[in-house]
Amino acid sequence: MAKRQRTEGQARADFINLCCIIALFLAALLIFINNVLPLIGVNISGALMGALNLIKDIALLLGIAFGAWKFVRYRGKTWVILYWVAIGLYVASAICGLF
Repeated sequence: MAKRQRTEGQARADFINLCCIIALFLAALLIFINNVLPLIGVNISGALMGALNLIKDIALLLGIAFGAWKFVRYRGKTWVILYWVAIGLYVASAICGLF
């Protein structure tokens, strides 16, 4: 029996879904660490937390960017320009920690 092959669209959808679930798990973990643990006297910070925040932000960007591109792709120049401005602002703030 022949193996079923995946199309490029299916592979892209799987990648987007993976990015979304990674962003969800990391966001839940980081919200717990940043908001709940200090209430009981545990303070966790440092380079590891910064790296996890950056990974979460990048995964969230990838998960959102592809879905948003499907929306703006055929809407006209104004939507495309707003899309790229928003992506640029998000990347700059994620890298510089401006959130």
